[in-house]
Amino acid sequence: MLHDSIRNKVLLPLTLTLFILTCSFIYTSYHIRQEDYEQDTTLRHTLVQHILKSLIADHSLYMQSAIEFIADEQRFQDAMLNNNRHALLQHGTPILERLTGHQQITHFYFYDRTGQLVLRVYDPTNRSASPVRLTRKLAMTRGETASGLELGRNGTFTLRVVYPWKIRGQLIGYIELGQEYDHILQELHSITGTDFAVVLNKTNLDRPLWEHGMSLLGRPADWDGLADWVVSNQTVAIPLRVMTSLLKSCATSPKTMKLLHISNKTYSARGFPLHDTALKEVGKFVLVTDLTDKTTIFRLFIIKIAAFSLLLCSALFIYAFRVLGIMDCRLHESREQLNNELEKQAQTNKQLAFEMGERLRAETDLLNLNQELEQRVLERTAELDLSNQRLEASHSELEAACRNLQAQQATILQQDRMACIGQLAASVAHDINNPIGFVYGNLEVLKNYWHKLTGFIAEQDNALQHLPSSEVKKRIDERRRALKVDYVLDEFNAVLDESLEGTQRVNQIVLNLKGFARLDEKETRLADIHECLESTLNIVRNELRYKADIKKEYGDIPQLVCFPQQLNQVFMNLLINAAQAIENWGEITIRTWADQKNVFVAISDTGCGIPEEHCDRLFEPFFTTKASGVGTGLGLSIVREIIKKHHGEITVTSRSGCGTVFTVRLPLEHDLQREDANHA
Repeated sequence: MLHDSIRNKVLLPLTLTLFILTCSFIYTSYHIRQEDYEQDTTLRHTLVQHILKSLIADHSLYMQSAIEFIADEQRFQDAMLNNNRHALLQHGTPILERLTGHQQITHFYFYDRTGQLVLRVYDPTNRSASPVRLTRKLAMTRGETASGLELGRNGTFTLRVVYPWKIRGQLIGYIELGQEYDHILQELHSITGTDFAVVLNKTNLDRPLWEHGMSLLGRPADWDGLADWVVSNQTVAIPLRVMTSLLKSCATSPKTMKLLHISNKTYSARGFPLHDTALKEVGKFVLVTDLTDKTTIFRLFIIKIAAFSLLLCSALFIYAFRVLGIMDCRLHESREQLNNELEKQAQTNKQLAFEMGERLRAETDLLNLNQELEQRVLERTAELDLSNQRLEASHSELEAACRNLQAQQATILQQDRMACIGQLAASVAHDINNPIGFVYGNLEVLKNYWHKLTGFIAEQDNALQHLPSSEVKKRIDERRRALKVDYVLDEFNAVLDESLEGTQRVNQIVLNLKGFARLDEKETRLADIHECLESTLNIVRNELRYKADIKKEYGDIPQLVCFPQQLNQVFMNLLINAAQAIENWGEITIRTWADQKNVFVAISDTGCGIPEEHCDRLFEPFFTTKASGVGTGLGLSIVREIIKKHHGEITVTSRSGCGTVFTVRLPLEHDLQREDANHA
């Protein structure tokens, strides 16, 4: 019995362990193979995309060269300028035949300068209006050559190149060449040796046109085979049920490769989004790789591993069986020796029983002592818990105080900075105002003197006209023309008007600086928000004029009881932030409106936008999304404090790359003066 028990207890776990190790190795090998297939599919797709882009670029360049050759031909220029469709067709037909024979170019259009169709060279009898595609819109808008892939309603992709046709800088029309996408795909297949399938979404197609287009290309047109998709092109025949399963897999896990079994062959397939030139997803580009040989090699490898593992397990089993037999004999001899030792041990146990009684008494005493110690530990633990609760409460109070201190510190720093700026602006405005004042006064006096002087010169001219001596009169007239006296009389008055206008503009800027410098106003007053916006725009105009166009959409809003200069500070920060968010050139829109209880001001820009994860932290003190050294992180926190002081609200909506909108809400009725005094 002992003999069977030992062998069973050792051999069974050993065999099970070897079996688990073998299965683990096979599973790991399979998993590594799957990852290798995934990586190979991803690399193959990257290579295919790179080669496809190169082919598209080469074909676009070829078509652009062909268009430039056509545009430079005098015969085409004369025909286009005379709107001679017959001449355009006569000259364009042989060129289209050569382009079709060499590069399979199938589309050839002429448009007038407004983008209206003049002639389809490949189908001259069809005079219906051509749909306005994105490539033609881009060429008309930008005034330069535009190219890209576009999906037609018949389910075919076409590579189109639209060229603005100009003669000596004067636009006379547009030339368009197009090539079917299938030809490029066939080149891609011949270069890479990779199979693929193009699947299009039905929402972008017209069924009769698609079925007609497939029949012209000699392909089966099974519109009802798939629920939401149709197969446009494929280099390997994929059954519809397999394609349905593949598309569902692409929808649920787009980055996962799927194995296909077609006609005793194994393929790996993975779908990638297919976009047109407007970056709209119109279908799927399914990359299919033949894995039959690799799968066969892998299966042979697994069979060899399984055979080797079976041989190894058999050898270990036989070896363990013999070793355990020897151990059983030795254990039998040891058992007899143990029986003898047990008799001796019985006598020793009697003595141990007495010692155990003594030990039990000692353990009882230790148990009583442990109970007392546990009670003391519980009491001490309760005291520590109470202390921890007090410490946590104190920590929470300290955190709240720290946050308030940071907010107050940010407010004080910004107010101190703006006060210094205000003092500097007031000083500069005062120093500029004095010289501008007397310059303006002197110009007024000079203009008055000039009116008197021109009157006197007019009287002299009148007197000279009545002189009897024609020789003196002729000499004076020649001298008058030589000195350009009439021109000086006309221009001098215009120079005086321009100088007076310039001094008035400087005076207006000085008044705005003085008004903007009064940021420490203590009392509220009735103010016009539009005047506040205009005053702020005058201050920051130099900051905005090189970055964006200012678009004003002012509504009919009532006057508001507020601190006007503090609101000027709010508008200035928002406008400067909007300008800094625009990299090259954009547009800043200021919109105002009101309801029964509030006045709203929205400032939007077409800048780079704000990431979603940063929107919740924009109004925290010292937090900034700008580069180091550009911003302090205090502007928006001060803006929020000023808006809260007016019992209003500021909100932001933004998306990265799509601009930002800050909306300020100010209540119409609120006693700011009383609450500000209570707060003080």
